[in-house]
Amino acid sequence: MQLNASVYDLWVFRRTPGGVEFLVLQASALKAARHFNGGMFWQVPSGVFRDGESVPDAVDREAAAYRLDVRAVWAGEHAYTIYNRRFHEVQVITVFAVEVGPGDPQLNADEHGDFAWLPYDAALARVHFRGLRDGLRSVQEYITGVERPAPELCLRAAPNA
Repeated sequence: MQLNASVYDLWVFRRTPGGVEFLVLQASALKAARHFNGGMFWQVPSGVFRDGESVPDAVDREAAAYRLDVRAVWAGEHAYTIYNRRFHEVQVITVFAVEVGPGDPQLNADEHGDFAWLPYDAALARVHFRGLRDGLRSVQEYITGVERPAPELCLRAAPNA
């Protein structure tokens, strides 16, 4: 069995006049049928680091696929381990928080069928995998749920952010 430690989750969020909203994505019917016994679960953008790639570069690459405008990248202070049946491997998944500007994501219909921007409690209720839930709790505790996130967790901020 393979161990893959190059996987990451992105808890994408935006700040609105009504508060912080988190992006969740629903697996498409095709993806669910092909890999997950029809399970139409909710998840977050994720990816795999390429050799020598920095966190901000990987975040930019992943966000570009969704046409999201990255404003800042934060270490989420959380990692978790799963068995990924789609890739037949054990994965160690590192969590990052990504602040984006306004606008909705553009979805790849083979991967995701729907999306939602949700406040913390609703996002926490929407995802049911423990790793996703714990990752969101960490992002909330260190980055979005405090008045001033710790600057040492910021991996990159936009000049005007």
